[in-house]
Amino acid sequence: MMSVSAIAMAATPESEALSAQQTKAAAWVETMLVKNDPAGTLKLMSAEAQKEIDTKKITAISQDMAKNMGKYKESRFVGWTRFDQADQMMYLMSFEKEPVVRCIFLFDKQGNLQNFALSPLKADQEENTQKK
Repeated sequence: MMSVSAIAMAATPESEALSAQQTKAAAWVETMLVKNDPAGTLKLMSAEAQKEIDTKKITAISQDMAKNMGKYKESRFVGWTRFDQADQMMYLMSFEKEPVVRCIFLFDKQGNLQNFALSPLKADQEENTQKK
């Protein structure tokens, strides 16, 4: 049953969008986290996003990430959600100082990278959430 679902998914427009967005997310990880090239990362973002963030700002974000999370180690794809006006892709990442970091990429309907967010997940944060 699983293989039939995978084959059916391969022929859909959603599978093409997912593949294209994963390629952009991988390029973002490579330029921002592996090569530490914030200016190159900015070029991967949509024209609209580039109006909101400039080279100076994305460089500051990169420096802040390096300071607070340390060196990037690895990531794995967790999920993809298609909304009416945007798509969301989530990865779990690992860094030297933060073993579990949730990374969200937001794409517009044309598949352009609009935004990203990295949020370290702490064990005590999860415990407090579960108690509530």
